[in-house]
Amino acid sequence: MKKIMITFAVLMSVVLVGCGNNTYQSEIDEAVKVLQKEGYTDINRDSISANVYNDGSFIIINNDVYDRYVEKDENGKYIKSSSVKIEKELKKSNTVEVYSEKNGKEIKK
Repeated sequence: MKKIMITFAVLMSVVLVGCGNNTYQSEIDEAVKVLQKEGYTDINRDSISANVYNDGSFIIINNDVYDRYVEKDENGKYIKSSSVKIEKELKKSNTVEVYSEKNGKEIKK
């Protein structure tokens, strides 16, 4: 019985550690894919900064030269957006940055 309890505790620890990933990895991957399809082939996860706002509603990708803007459309798909539209969103009081990373690593705040 003791072995079963120890095995169960170890397995639960492994499961909990595995589930600890950030929830915005797939969103950033999609944003990068959208920008690459738009012709920004120099953008990849290891060489950008990514800031996610409003639970993934929009993402700003920076490659140390330019900011690129991606937002969710009404179907939940990411599309390239204009800087003017996103800058207006940033000025709203309910805009919250929920996650940021640089070179594929989370920036803790």
